Amino acid sequence: MMRKREEELLKIIRILSERTERFTSPRLILVGGYALRAFIPFSRFTRDCDFIVKKINGWNLDRLRETMPEDYSVESEEKHERYGYVRWVKLLQYDKARIKVSFDLMEGEIRGRRTEEAILVDDSMVRNSKPMLLSIADEDVEVFVPSYSDYFIMKVVSSRASDIRDTASLIHENGVPSGLEERVRQILPHPRIFRRNVEHVLISEIRKATFLDSWRGIFATTTYTEGDKEKVVEQLKKISKGKE
Repeated sequence: MMRKREEELLKIIRILSERTERFTSPRLILVGGYALRAFIPFSRFTRDCDFIVKKINGWNLDRLRETMPEDYSVESEEKHERYGYVRWVKLLQYDKARIKVSFDLMEGEIRGRRTEEAILVDDSMVRNSKPMLLSIADEDVEVFVPSYSDYFIMKVVSSRASDIRDTASLIHENGVPSGLEERVRQILPHPRIFRRNVEHVLISEIRKATFLDSWRGIFATTTYTEGDKEKVVEQLKKISKGKE
């Protein structure tokens, strides 16, 4: 079922690439679980495909509406003063089940479940994004991905269970991004949430006895060890003390 969903997402990514001049008009940046493949050697299935775009006068979301494949529909849409969001969906038949494929576009800000979970899509985020070949449904596709520091901040701000495991892998494979505190101040309207999540969500969850099994399981690997987990915690402690 997840494979079927990923094959469909590959199709819409290719269509959108063609209709936006390879994601340059406007500049679209892949985030979420699929972008993780740009930073670590493992991949995991994810339900949704998420792109972000900088806010303009008027709306990029309206321009992008014209690129939506004919067999998709708009499930939800929001427009506020500084940010907007739209979800395109398609229902697929798989055996006797119906699968919903979701494609999310966020303009201006990446918004979480709570008000303080907001990340600005600023000029630097757009400028520092890079085109990369990612494997989706066993095919390579070129997309723009955020800089490592911006992507790392996104994961920490979200801090859902999957994000915590992703963050552990990011630190294990790449370490802590440099200049993190300054970048946090630049793109987080509520920067305190970053350190709060590191101290009270990530560290406490990664320390749990069950974390290692879930970390290995989501990436289908046995390479992660208890020692790797402890090294990740030590790096997070440095962030919480402002020593990254």
